[in-house]
Amino acid sequence: MISYKRSFFIFLMAFGVGLASGLFGVGGGVFLVPMLVVVFGYDQHTAQGTSLVAMVPPTGLLAFLNYAAAGEVNWTAGLWIMPGVFFGAMAGSRLANRLSAEGLRRVVAVLVFAIGLWEVSAVLRK
Repeated sequence: MISYKRSFFIFLMAFGVGLASGLFGVGGGVFLVPMLVVVFGYDQHTAQGTSLVAMVPPTGLLAFLNYAAAGEVNWTAGLWIMPGVFFGAMAGSRLANRLSAEGLRRVVAVLVFAIGLWEVSAVLRK
């Protein structure tokens, strides 16, 4: 069982992640998973599973409703993306469970670092 103090700190971290998710469109994999691993000592697999249950239903639905209300949804693209994400997530989660926690953590670190470099290079090109 998690102590009240630890639960409160997890809540504060989650608030910051939710804010970033709504503002930037990212959160679970980029912010929440590394924080659960590094700050709270979660195993990589558990952090990813916890992130999914915490982020997908509430954040995904609420953010989608806000973007839809603002007319910022490309329905055709979204409907084409949906099955790819669905089957890709099934395959990715199966692959992730075959990797060791340390191996999976390394893959996540490399991916997040690469995305950061890509974003920096995009800003510098403008």
